[in-house]
Formats: sequence, C-alpha cells, structure tokens
Amino acid sequence: MELKYGVLTGIACVIFRAFEFYMGWPDSELGQYSAYIGILIMAAGAYLCVVETRKLNNEKMTFGKSFFTAITVCFVIALMMGVHAYVYNSTVDPKRKDRMAIQFHNEMVKEKRTEAEIKQVEENARSYFSPMGQVTAESGGTMIAGLFVSLVIAGFTRAKKID
Repeated sequence: MELKYGVLTGIACVIFRAFEFYMGWPDSELGQYSAYIGILIMAAGAYLCVVETRKLNNEKMTFGKSFFTAITVCFVIALMMGVHAYVYNSTVDPKRKDRMAIQFHNEMVKEKRTEAEIKQVEENARSYFSPMGQVTAESGGTMIAGLFVSLVIAGFTRAKKID
C-alpha cells in the first residue's frame, strides 16, 4: 500500500517540481513559498495511504503504525525527488550551478563584500547547485518535511482505542 501511494504521490510531486522549474520559481523569491505546495501534495498522499491502511485494519491503527505508513510514503517520495533533482541538474539544466554562482557573485558585489568572501560564496553555490548537491538538498529536505508531516498525520489518524 505504501509503495503505491508513495509512487503515485511522488509522480505528482515530480510533476509539480518540473512545473516549478519551467516557471523559474526555484531560482526566484517565489520559490521559497512554492515548496509548501509540494509539502501539501506529500501530506495528502501520506494521509490517504494511512486512512486506507486503517480501513483495511478494521479502523484499528496505533500511532506507530500510522507514523510508519506515512514515513514510508514520504521516503519513496524523497527518493523520487532526489532522482528528479539529479536528472534535472545534470541533463536538463546543467548550467544552473554557474547561473546561481553568478547571481550570488552579483549580490555579494552589491553588498561590497571582500574578494575572499565573494569567492567562497561562489564556490559554495557551485557545490550546492551541483547535481549531487541538489540530490542531497532535495531528498534531505523532503525527508525532514516528511518526518514532520508523518508525525502530524499519525497524531490525527491513530485510533483512539485499540481493543
């Protein structure tokens, strides 16, 4: 059950993420807000999986089982988001890391930072926006959000009394 919901919700998250990149949101100020929509999609998939699993268990489900079900869905989503991040940053837009390094360079120049600080920021941007840097950020961020989503879902969906 978890794999089915994880893959279906993961596909929805990847499609939304691809749409975000198409619109240019991740590299803009709007990107910090559009990520919440991805979290809502993930939460909806995890919630639906927990509810269906609970129905299959005669409406009996502990907090632990609810949490495990939701976190498993979120883990599958995180894997799919990591694959998407790698493919996007290595094949679709491999120049993104250079664009972002230039953007950060220009911001540091406006702030009148030293050459050493500017160089360090550029190196950090190139590392962070590399394909593997984005895999780590995307998968890690999704799992952290998934942990909190799973805790909330488990708290709301567990059965109050188990015989």
